[in-house]
Amino acid sequence: MKKIITLIVALSVTPMAFGQEYNPENIIKYRQDFMQGVKSHNNDIKAIVNGAVPFNSHLGMHLSALEQMFDKIGGLFPEGSDFGDTKAKDAVWDNPQKFKDTVNKSKQALATFKQVAEKGDMKATQMAFKQFGRGSCGSCHKSFKKKD
Repeated sequence: MKKIITLIVALSVTPMAFGQEYNPENIIKYRQDFMQGVKSHNNDIKAIVNGAVPFNSHLGMHLSALEQMFDKIGGLFPEGSDFGDTKAKDAVWDNPQKFKDTVNKSKQALATFKQVAEKGDMKATQMAFKQFGRGSCGSCHKSFKKKD
């Protein structure tokens, strides 16, 4: 009985329980802003790793932020958000397992990069950053993002 009551309470506080549907255009805009945040962290990491800025102590913060963001990427592409002003290819929705697998590979590439960066060897970190770029963002964009 407690489980049923818990379920009823949980469902009653969700937007769908009140009949609210989310506008897919708002979801697309949120996704684009979210991915811009990912890009910004990547650009900051690049600046640090390449020695363009003196903020080496910020590297871990950016990597941690990307870890958290990468955990959410898969949920940013719900059914019905595959139209309009979006650079996402139909393959995201047509082949969801491949998309999920690619996101998981990106997360692994980030974890590997983070392990190298935590050792503090900037030359090794530079090499790991290049591999991360190819193994995460690059591979996902190749299959799932329209070119600019």
